[in-house]
Amino acid sequence: MMAEDPENEALLREIPASEILDKIQKGEPVEYDHVRITDDLDLSNLDLPTEHVARTEYQIKTLELPEESKVVSSKIKITNSKFDAKNVNLGNNLFKGSINFNNTIFCRYPYFRGATFSKYAEFRGTTFRGGANFTGATFSGDADFIKVTFNGGADFGEANFNGDTNFIGATFSGYAKFICTIFQEDVGFSGATFSSNVGFSKATFRGNADFIGTTFIGSPSLIGTKFEGDVLTFRDATFTSAVSQEDGCRRAKNVLEKNGNREEAGYHFYREMDGKRKQKPWYIRYPEYIFVQLIFGYGVHPFRLMFCWFLVALIFAIFYSVNGGITGKLPASSLPQPWSYFVECFYFSVVTAVTPGYGKYELTSWVYQVIASAEAIFGTFMWAAFIATFARKYMR
Repeated sequence: MMAEDPENEALLREIPASEILDKIQKGEPVEYDHVRITDDLDLSNLDLPTEHVARTEYQIKTLELPEESKVVSSKIKITNSKFDAKNVNLGNNLFKGSINFNNTIFCRYPYFRGATFSKYAEFRGTTFRGGANFTGATFSGDADFIKVTFNGGADFGEANFNGDTNFIGATFSGYAKFICTIFQEDVGFSGATFSSNVGFSKATFRGNADFIGTTFIGSPSLIGTKFEGDVLTFRDATFTSAVSQEDGCRRAKNVLEKNGNREEAGYHFYREMDGKRKQKPWYIRYPEYIFVQLIFGYGVHPFRLMFCWFLVALIFAIFYSVNGGITGKLPASSLPQPWSYFVECFYFSVVTAVTPGYGKYELTSWVYQVIASAEAIFGTFMWAAFIATFARKYMR
């Protein structure tokens, strides 16, 4: 079925929430596909056995989460469905079985606060129209939030992700909180979109963190964030905030340099400097963009610099050739036709930019002396910059 099927209520079979609660009470598997649930689904009223769960001091004292959770032994799989209920409360429960809400719509604000997912938790393609609360939740296995949509706020503060976590292609239309969240393994946010502010303050990434192609329309907060994995990447990520771009790419550069990934570190250094440039006044920002960023590539693009150097030499050669700026020394018959004079001008331009030196050629007026002097200064500077850039990239 297509992802939009839950929107077509004619395809959904309506079931009461009491039917689901009864199965959970008996420990039976809960498996539904293409259903519509209109009543409240509140597990807090069930008479279930309890079990001790590990909580952090913050979860106990600040979030006031109990150290004893009700045990839900049922496997829960409700896919391609719709929760119209005003109250969906699955918080403070220890789910022993796997959880699967793929391609399901939660019309209100479901609570998974303090829940413990012992096995794989799947929310692929799920839509949370009113946002969702996963504060203090623990994911013992892998967590799949691929292409999930949060139309309201998404709160994962103080959550613990102990397996691989994927928010690939996720959409966060409201605020997103990952404050003090711990990611024990790899986490992917590639292609995700944050339309509002996102907080990663004091979060800990112990595995690799992938933000490839992520869009940050709001400002991501990385205050006190720890990246302890081998890879942190913001390649092709979009930042509307130049400050955030500078901060994020600097952190990625430091992580990558520490782990010896010089190529990616160079890319993020370039993005870091680009973010820093965007914060400067316009009369500095635009000249720096042309001369420092485009031409010199902030010291990480030697071949771009070499190309620009030859382009400059070509432009000056055109100046020299327009009105006979130099006196030719070679017989025309020894040079390619019909560009024999231009070839001499280009040679003169290259020699002036590299040496500098006229290579036994003579200038025909003081105007061309000024042009040649400017080329000599600029060419020498570019040549030195190319050597420094080449050495930085290949000889570190």
